[in-house]
Amino acid sequence: MADLVSLSEEDLAEVMRIERLPGYDAFIHSWTAEIHAAELTSADARYFGYRAGAALAGFTILQKFREPTVRLRRIAVDSPGAGAGTALLRDVVDWLFETSDAQALDLHVRPGNRRARHVYGREGFIQGGGDDLLGEGMILTRPEWAALSRRTSA
Repeated sequence: MADLVSLSEEDLAEVMRIERLPGYDAFIHSWTAEIHAAELTSADARYFGYRAGAALAGFTILQKFREPTVRLRRIAVDSPGAGAGTALLRDVVDWLFETSDAQALDLHVRPGNRRARHVYGREGFIQGGGDDLLGEGMILTRPEWAALSRRTSA
């Protein structure tokens, strides 16, 4: 799979293109260029992605980066169902726990997003975490990440 890269302001048009692809509107909100630009410069956020040539093939946004529990705010790829989303998720989770002091990664995923819930569950996330008031929260702790069979068998 592609190498995980940090994204910059030059990538924001591609980020916005991907988050506006058909089907994502049911699960993620599109942000304006101004919101993305402000988030990209925040000390509490990190943007990562995969490139396919000059184009962006997928991206992810981490928030609350300086807190013990970091938030996976968004993950999207331009070809869902081809495995790039799982690879991107694994790479960003590994990067987070290998390079930071984060103790957990949480996220919100809508109950109707069965594909995402299945992938997150397969990758070690469990129900709960964070400010989960609507049953949308999932969390992966550092010890659970370290014990993942994909990590221990490598």
